[in-house]
Amino acid sequence: MGRKVNPQKVVEVIKVIRENDGKLRANDVAKQLGLHPQEVARVLPAIDDGEEKFLYEDDKGFLSIFKFW
Repeated sequence: MGRKVNPQKVVEVIKVIRENDGKLRANDVAKQLGLHPQEVARVLPAIDDGEEKFLYEDDKGFLSIFKFW
């Protein structure tokens, strides 16, 4: 029984990550969107549920979207 994720927030987070591919960490995404870091932390696992989109986090915590062709 977890909290439901707002689909609009998922879209916004994906957009910010795509625009700044590999340049932002989760806290940076939260600051850019004006959200609490915990809200972004709840949204990140929902990104992997999308169609052929996978969230990639490197060893330093920077986020990017990996898409299969």
